[in-house]
Amino acid sequence: VRADLKGKPLKDAVEDKSLPICWKGAKPFKSVHEVKNHFKPLQLNFGKGNAQLQLLPEAYLIVTKHGNACLGILNGGEMRLGELNLIGDISMQDKMVIYDNEKKQIGWVTADCDRLPKS
Repeated sequence: VRADLKGKPLKDAVEDKSLPICWKGAKPFKSVHEVKNHFKPLQLNFGKGNAQLQLLPEAYLIVTKHGNACLGILNGGEMRLGELNLIGDISMQDKMVIYDNEKKQIGWVTADCDRLPKS
């Protein structure tokens, strides 16, 4: 993410301790919509790359009370989770999650979660 920000009007906001990685603009951001155009979509690969999760900036950025944009995905090693990474609920908005308990797998699909699915 940082490499894609070179030449953009954002600077590291190290003074913001809300999350480990934050950026600030010339003035505080009021919403993700004000900053999302500076960021590219992310693709997270799971397992051997067979499962992928595409995330738009709205699904991985959080604007703090200080008006900074922060990465909403945490490095598990820094959070004492070992090899695991923590993906917050912001990343799963507008996703329908399917649990297969027998195969011990999960899946997801983009969905309009403002409306209930038809049964």
